[in-house]
Amino acid sequence: MPESSSDSNLDSSSGSNSGSRPNDPLLSVQRKLLIAVLALIIFSAACQFILYFLDIVRILGISILISYLFISVVDWLEKILKNRAFSIFVVYAIVAVVLVILSLTVVPSLLVQINQLIESVFHELPRTIETFGRSLAPLDERLHAAQIQIRAIDLLTSVAQNIPKPDTSMIFSRVGEVAMSTMTWLLYALSILVVSFYFMLDGYRMTDWVIATFPRSYRPSLKKMSAEIDVSLQAFFRGQLVLGLAFGLVMLLVYLVIGVPFALVLSVILGIWEVVPVIGPPIGFLPALIVVALNGLDNIPANRIGQVVILLLVFNIFQWLKDNLVAPRYIGGKIGLHPVVIFIAIMIGAKIDGMLGIIFAIPVASALNVVYRYLLLSADPESAEKIL
Repeated sequence: MPESSSDSNLDSSSGSNSGSRPNDPLLSVQRKLLIAVLALIIFSAACQFILYFLDIVRILGISILISYLFISVVDWLEKILKNRAFSIFVVYAIVAVVLVILSLTVVPSLLVQINQLIESVFHELPRTIETFGRSLAPLDERLHAAQIQIRAIDLLTSVAQNIPKPDTSMIFSRVGEVAMSTMTWLLYALSILVVSFYFMLDGYRMTDWVIATFPRSYRPSLKKMSAEIDVSLQAFFRGQLVLGLAFGLVMLLVYLVIGVPFALVLSVILGIWEVVPVIGPPIGFLPALIVVALNGLDNIPANRIGQVVILLLVFNIFQWLKDNLVAPRYIGGKIGLHPVVIFIAIMIGAKIDGMLGIIFAIPVASALNVVYRYLLLSADPESAEKIL
């Protein structure tokens, strides 16, 4: 029996309604909420997993870092030596020689400067506070006129005297405790060398092996996602890390030219913190600012305030050149995280594993950001296209 025209119109209207249902705003919000909840659950489970297997995660993380730092060199050497495994051994040998040279030349000077820096800061700090307190004499007069028997200089001197002074002999006695755990460190080092070796040897194929375990329909999207994650990790490990440490080396030369005391240790601190975006540079520069405020600059004839201003100007000029001229060409802006997300990631990384957690927080957050955007794309293509 043929269908009537009214029945066909009814079917077509119901079909159009069912076809428009996937574009329902409420359904889109539900998908996003579901993705957010699943992401939080997975993130919480991942944090617990990391804390439980922290030693293994450290080995894997450092191995990935080493792989991204040297894989380009290995690729280049492979074209010359025609053997990838031998190319990796050559890279290891060169790095070992450099580390031995640094340990014999730079490390002793660094330890001496750390000791001198601690002694100098805690020797000059009370004197600086006392000098600053004398400048508060008008405030003392006003407090006395108001019958408030408190002297600003007494408060500042009391604070300076109660600052705990670290015992440098105890700091360096910790070396003995480290020596007692030599076997543990040796096991760590061997594990990192072996894992990073296989990452550089078979890293390109490992991704294909993982993707091959998924259904065939998901593989194209997974390949695109893994390629984007790889770009983000390269931007950090071969960009942010190398550029930050190079900036520390440049600032070492700058510190030596303008006469910053303890230039070596202060530039090392700056170089390490330069690896951390947004909040890292101010934190890394703060020790140099404190040292100059207490000891001044050796090569700049100016009063203490003028020397501090000069140091601030010099640092900000070089920081601007790095962030606006060098970094965009070298890194290419591929990290792609909002400063608030970077800050939250850094705090979580610090909570999990201190400074090492801070360093790895940014690449992990970048990778998770890529995964989230691809999950959003699969759930709601229209909204995801605006983000992508």
